[in-house]
Amino acid sequence: GAPRARAAAAAPAPALPPSGELPSVGEVVEVEVAEEGAPDRTVWSPSEVRESVPGGRFKACVNGDEDFIEEFGLEDEGREWRKVEDQASAKKAYAAAHALAKRKAAAEKAAEKAAAEAAARTAAAGADKGEGKAGRKGESKGEGGPKPKKRKVTASGGAPRPPPGVVVSHRYAFGMAVEVAGEDEGFERSWYSGEVLKAAAKVTVRYDALFEEDSDAKRPLTETLEPGRLRPLPPKAQEGWLRKAKAGLPLELKHDGGWWQVEFVSVADGGDAETATQLLVRGAGELWGGAEILADVSSLRPGWHFNAASQSWGSRGAAAAAAPKKSRSGSKSRRSGARPDKGAA
Repeated sequence: GAPRARAAAAAPAPALPPSGELPSVGEVVEVEVAEEGAPDRTVWSPSEVRESVPGGRFKACVNGDEDFIEEFGLEDEGREWRKVEDQASAKKAYAAAHALAKRKAAAEKAAEKAAAEAAARTAAAGADKGEGKAGRKGESKGEGGPKPKKRKVTASGGAPRPPPGVVVSHRYAFGMAVEVAGEDEGFERSWYSGEVLKAAAKVTVRYDALFEEDSDAKRPLTETLEPGRLRPLPPKAQEGWLRKAKAGLPLELKHDGGWWQVEFVSVADGGDAETATQLLVRGAGELWGGAEILADVSSLRPGWHFNAASQSWGSRGAAAAAAPKKSRSGSKSRRSGARPDKGAA
């Protein structure tokens, strides 16, 4: 994912060029994070490798913060993490960062505890005052005091729900990994991943693989967007997800740093889609002029659709099928010169 905001505790040690090799457990690397107080700038922070993960990946504790454990792969080297030659200096910098993070965590915990205790005292004082008033009111009227207020429910027995077809925005928060639907010319039918830097009425996202134009250092692009253009990261496809693949099945193709909507055409060698290594696909709608593309199965995933109202994932094709059908009356045929239906005047 994109960098999270953390302050650097010490100057970074000299870094090595990309090695193409995973670091070992206990080794200190540097991870790119957003500079605290300046989310548009990044710094390299010492981070300790904690665990090797299957598939050529590893987990690291970033900047000594035990709540900031991130996973990386070789494809991220030089962009999100890098090796450090002087391990002695790197481990010293990490130890300083770890000590600073512990002190900050302890201070935050103490502040939270003090705030909770103050809130509890305020609530207790208010309850005592309320009980006194209620007792006096009950005594004057010969009653046993006010009855507890009942929770309102609808006929369904729960809280009100949005009407069918109404999309409720998902709740986004700082640090959340998301995907953004492309709307600009040339980016239609694409999804690009990023990280939430700020969430309010609109959401500010820093992209993982989109950059500012004319930026020599390839500075990641930051945009403030309507929540409706975002979705959480999709789940991983289940094993055998291509077993029943048929022509027209919605898919997404990894291309140029993003995921693009495509449709299944056929198996390249005429075999079975589940065991194939390559498939023929074409861009959804008018994407890429409908040209057929030979794609590795490893670069494909299901054509996901996120239902914000139910907070659930499904197929893009299933979502389209569930949408209300448009009436045929008065609609224009997409094919020029199409014959009218039989019986038409």
